[in-house]
Amino acid sequence: VRIMMENAMITMKNINKGYMLGEERLPILKDINFQVNKGEYVAILGPSGSGKTTLMNMVGCMDVMDSGEYYLDGMAIHETKEDDLTMVRNQKIGFIFQNYQLIPTYNVMQNIIMPLLMRGMTHEEAEEKCKNTIKLLGLDHRIGHKPNELSGGQKQRISIARVFLKNPPIIILDEATSALDNESEYEVAKSLGRLSEGRTTLTIAHRLSSIRNSDRILVLTHDGIVEEGNHEELLEKHGIYDQFYRMANELK
Repeated sequence: VRIMMENAMITMKNINKGYMLGEERLPILKDINFQVNKGEYVAILGPSGSGKTTLMNMVGCMDVMDSGEYYLDGMAIHETKEDDLTMVRNQKIGFIFQNYQLIPTYNVMQNIIMPLLMRGMTHEEAEEKCKNTIKLLGLDHRIGHKPNELSGGQKQRISIARVFLKNPPIIILDEATSALDNESEYEVAKSLGRLSEGRTTLTIAHRLSSIRNSDRILVLTHDGIVEEGNHEELLEKHGIYDQFYRMANELK
């Protein structure tokens, strides 16, 4: 694990997490140590059941650790009360999931402006604020359509638009493109690229094509983070990432 630096946005030290299964405790994360610097794009890769989503939930302040220390932009999250964590989630973190989280009876514009209205903005202000973002993401011709009239890629771009308008310094992507076909994945990836510019971004992905250009990749197993580096560095180690990469190429 690389040395902690002053410009770290996210720092996790000796994180452990488990769940009770009957009378036994099932460990999920073991001695997790890593940092993500401001503006860095970091991907987390690992086999199913290795705790990737649990880790992302803790980074996003939606779950708590059993032990360890978590600092987010200098704030000691492990010592922070739930009311303050809600503020952190609302102000500092934007989440994009693979299930879109859209209201089926709302059209594109209504789904996008909903978080702004909840923050007290008027309809007129919210719609005006949304117009450029909707056009930027190629949704302006679908503005009156409801989710059941949209493709998977278009639904995901609505999720991205909502985060654009929230303008958080940290983005968390949980399998954001895994349910999409190749064409939709390409369009969504372009939108995500615009969204992540200048922001600290963490992503979980099964498709190596979507993470190979990350600044760093963390390989997570039941033993913790066992490999760390960019795409080329990890291939040279001939370890778990290299195995994932070879398997993905064989399946093409």
